[in-house]
Amino acid sequence: MSRFTMHLPTNQKKPFFRSPAGWATLGTMPVLALGAFLLWPSATPSHAADAQDASAPDARAKYVNRGLFSSGSEEPGEEQAKLITGRVYSIDGQPLAGVQVSATSFAIAGNLPTTVASLDTDAEGRFEMHLADGSYQLVANKSGYGPSFVPAQTGDTVSMVLTKSGVVQGRVLDADRAPMQRFVIDVLTAAPDSFAAPMPLFSKRFEGTNGAFEVDQLPAWPVVIRATAVDHAPAFSPPVYIEKPGDTRDIELQLGDGCVLEGTVKDSAGRPLVDVFVDAEARFPGGVSEVSMEAAARAESDEQGRFRIEHGPSGKVVLRGYDGEHAPSTLVVEVANCQPSKPLDLVMSGGGSIAGVARKGDGTPLPGARLTLMQRAIGFVNVMADEEGEFRFDSIPPGNTRLELLYGNQRTSTSVRVEEGAVTERDITVHPAGQGEIRGRITANGTPLAGVQVLVAANRGRTEGLDIRYPVTDKDGLYKLSGLPEGHYAVNVVTSAKTEGVQVEEGQVAVLDLDIAAPQKTSARDEAE
Repeated sequence: MSRFTMHLPTNQKKPFFRSPAGWATLGTMPVLALGAFLLWPSATPSHAADAQDASAPDARAKYVNRGLFSSGSEEPGEEQAKLITGRVYSIDGQPLAGVQVSATSFAIAGNLPTTVASLDTDAEGRFEMHLADGSYQLVANKSGYGPSFVPAQTGDTVSMVLTKSGVVQGRVLDADRAPMQRFVIDVLTAAPDSFAAPMPLFSKRFEGTNGAFEVDQLPAWPVVIRATAVDHAPAFSPPVYIEKPGDTRDIELQLGDGCVLEGTVKDSAGRPLVDVFVDAEARFPGGVSEVSMEAAARAESDEQGRFRIEHGPSGKVVLRGYDGEHAPSTLVVEVANCQPSKPLDLVMSGGGSIAGVARKGDGTPLPGARLTLMQRAIGFVNVMADEEGEFRFDSIPPGNTRLELLYGNQRTSTSVRVEEGAVTERDITVHPAGQGEIRGRITANGTPLAGVQVLVAANRGRTEGLDIRYPVTDKDGLYKLSGLPEGHYAVNVVTSAKTEGVQVEEGQVAVLDLDIAAPQKTSARDEAE
């Protein structure tokens, strides 16, 4: 497989899903962050809301968080709250107490994950979050361990695995190379634009350290270290990859004044729009495609539709506009010597729509089906199918999106392209059952892992999409998934790199045991290449 190939092979006899090239195609799959291998060439922790030293309002009056289902609200009462439960393990299979598990949603804008809940695991490594019904991103943090990241829906069981971490240490300086006395360090991961913007994997505020910082919570894939401070533009490191636990890397980040980005926001008829939330992202080249990093630079349009972003980034910059009446608007511009290559005029429009019918494997409608649409500009958008199985997404910006149908522990995931002013018709079907079965045991150094989510995926081709199922291990670490059609499946222990392929024959049982602590035959980077 080429380093830059993002398609899963459809040859059922050929193993796949063995590299981040395959993992990164799986939509909100918990292994999303490992796709960073392809996207990039070879104090007390706090999370996204605390990380934004260049502060913005906590919530927008016009913006609507569409990552919640219609019955949900930002702060549900006890009767309306839903659960996400799970457990956090170390790589050797021991439950980890005192791990901070945080959930983010898109409460401010579709490209800005913000923390909505945070708690610590109990003595047995368990956690239980009460949240409004919807889609979230979870990250688990503990000093000395690499963070674990997983998208989740309410009702899911999403256990996570933490590995020992290396260390990044360094200094943050101002434009005159004087040490900064107050700043925030974030660890960011990359994702394609057809996915929701990932939350920071780690954030910490540093004060009075004479510009020095240390991060001992780094994942096993390349990340970017971002420094932000009041009245300064952010600084981004090159991709940082700490291959072995205990290794140390030194970096230096220099904050400048940045650029003033001034422009207007109008509707498609040219009328100025007030109270539109505008933010800026820095755009970088990646191995597969360009990737965006949130630049902590934000503003709001006035009565004449004008906005002014102080201390914005330079280079290739992405501006996005949000309100509750239009699709999110995106403008890409080159900023050289603080001079944009074109006027910063954001035009808010109605976007496009996706409409279709959710169906069972036999073709009959699936009433009440839960469907999720994702893209960097929108985060998560959730709808439920009506009693005829019909669904519709409106006010979606043009471009590639990923559509998922959720039914029990099974998901169908496919790509849909949205066009401005058009309705894209796309039915989506739960993949039919078969007579095959996969079963096995999940362990860490021989210790059974209970309550661990296992991802089982098969590629049904471009038209039918990915067939994804999620069994959960029992108290003895056993998982079982029956009713599978014949074909080749990838089996992944969620939030770990442990993945193997297995062939399922009609009417037969395939057995696949996985030990997450067992060494890989080749490294993830070697397999990606």
